[in-house]
Amino acid sequence: MSHHPNSDDSDPDGSAPADPKSDNNRSAPRRRVLKSGLVAFNQRHATLSCAVRDLSDTGALLRLSEVAHVPQRFELIIDLDGLEADCEVMWRRGRDIGVRFSAPPRKAAPRRAQSVAAAPVKLRFR
Repeated sequence: MSHHPNSDDSDPDGSAPADPKSDNNRSAPRRRVLKSGLVAFNQRHATLSCAVRDLSDTGALLRLSEVAHVPQRFELIIDLDGLEADCEVMWRRGRDIGVRFSAPPRKAAPRRAQSVAAAPVKLRFR
């Protein structure tokens, strides 16, 4: 497996990391999603936008909007779902980060609602 030169792929015990693409290493199946999220740290004084690419009860795959240093532990906030989760980085590859939830995600009141408006339709009667 090739490693990104700026990645931190080692586990705290020094063992090799789990293959980020392998479902065999996950304790819960992940669902493919595309949701806007925030990586929050420094008591939520610092945030980075991200896209949540897949999600399970125990973790997620995040794609950062830019390559940036993300601490080993942070909060993931998905405003649309009202989901907040304490995360630990399990692997890094470029802008992608695999995280596991260090505690079950919390549900908060959604801070915004998804709005999908249909284009106005003009009806013609003869």
